[in-house]
Amino acid sequence: MAALNSFSTMIEEAFSLGFGAVLKKILVADKIRGTEADSALKAGGDTYNRPYIPRGLTQTYSDGTGVTKQSFTATNETLALDQKKVYNFILDYTDLRQQKRRGALLAKLATDAMEELATVVDGDFFYRYQDADTKYGSGGLTNSATVAPWTLSTSTALGGFGTVMAYLLNHTGGLKSNFLVVDPFHADIIENTAIGNTFNVADKTFKNGYVGNFKGYKVYVSNNLTSEVVLTFSDVGVATDTLTINGTTLTWIATLGTTEGNVHVCDSATNEAANIAAVLNAPATSIAEAAGTGYVAFTDQENLHNLSGMVASSAAGVLTIKCKRGRMALAETLTNAAFGTQTVHAIAGEQGAINLAYQEKGKYFVNTSPTDSSGNTLLAKEHNYLTMYGIKTFDDGDARIIDIQIAV
Repeated sequence: MAALNSFSTMIEEAFSLGFGAVLKKILVADKIRGTEADSALKAGGDTYNRPYIPRGLTQTYSDGTGVTKQSFTATNETLALDQKKVYNFILDYTDLRQQKRRGALLAKLATDAMEELATVVDGDFFYRYQDADTKYGSGGLTNSATVAPWTLSTSTALGGFGTVMAYLLNHTGGLKSNFLVVDPFHADIIENTAIGNTFNVADKTFKNGYVGNFKGYKVYVSNNLTSEVVLTFSDVGVATDTLTINGTTLTWIATLGTTEGNVHVCDSATNEAANIAAVLNAPATSIAEAAGTGYVAFTDQENLHNLSGMVASSAAGVLTIKCKRGRMALAETLTNAAFGTQTVHAIAGEQGAINLAYQEKGKYFVNTSPTDSSGNTLLAKEHNYLTMYGIKTFDDGDARIIDIQIAV
C-alpha cells in the first residue's frame, strides 16, 4: 500500500476527531460497560485472562477439635478480542473533483461509517442479555430457560422494575450504580408512569442514550436491544406467499428464477424454516434451488441494511429470528405459517457487569491505489474504518444482569 500523502493525513486527523464524537453520542454500551480489560489489550494480544477463586465456607469451631481444611481451585476466564469490523467506501477522483462541497461529502460518508460501526458494537453488547442467570417475564423473576414475555404498561412499570431492582440490590449490595436499558417505546411508557419526575425522553434521548433516573436506575434508551420472534410453519410454503421484515420482502416461488428476494417453495415445513434461517443469516449469499432449499440473494444495499444484525435458527419447522437492531417490523401473507409474540430483551444490571474492550476504536486507513475486481488501478481513494473489540460477561457478572423480556 502506498504511503499516505499530506492530504490523506489531514483527512485522517479530521475524521478521527469526528469519529470519537459520533461514537460517544450514540454508543450506549460505552456508558455502562466494564473496562478492566482495556488497558491490557491496548498493548497487544488477543486474549485477556481473568482468574478467580471461589469463596470458602465459615465453620463453627469447637474447643479441641480440628478445623476442616478447605481447598480452593482457581478458574481462569478469558475475554477474546475476536471482533474485527471494517466499514469501507471508495471515492473516485473524478466524482470527487466535480463535487463543490467535497468536505461535506467526506464528512457525511465518515459519519455514516462511524454510526454503522457503533450500531454493530452496541448490538453485540446488548446481545449478551443471554448471559444473565435470571430473567424477568410475565411470571416474575425466574431461572427457567423459557419465559413468557412481560406486558409493560403504566400500571405494571413501577412494580415490575421495582422487583428487578430489589433483586439486584439483594445480590450486589448496591455498591455500584444500576442501569436499565430499554427501547424508545418502553421509555415512553416509563415517562408516562413517572409524570412529575425529571424523566423526559424527548429532551434527553440524545445525551449518550441517558434519559433520567427511575426506581433507582440510570435509564438509557437504545435502538439496538435484541428482539426475538418465532415463526412456526405448519406445512410448506405456497407460491406468492410473502414475509416482510423491516420493509424487505421475501417472496415464495415454485421456480426460483433470478429476482432478488425470491424464496423457493421447499418440500417440508422443517426445510421451509431451515431455508429462511439460512437466508436471514446471509442475505447476500444465494442458495441453490433444490427440494429443501433455494434463495436469490439481495444485492440492493437498502434491503441488505434492513436485514443486518439478524441471527436465525430453526428446528422441526420452528424458525427463531433474533435481531440485534431493536424491535422488528413484521408482516406476512403466509398460508401455512404464523408468528408468535415478538419480545424485546431489555437489560437491567450493575454498572460494569458486561465487559467491552477495544483494541482499535475507529482507526482510519486510506489506500491511495485501490483496484477493481479485475486488478485494474482506479483513480480513487479507498477509505477504511476499523474497530477491534471483544465482549465478555465474566462469571461474577452473570448474576449482576437481568434479562427483562417485554412483549411488543
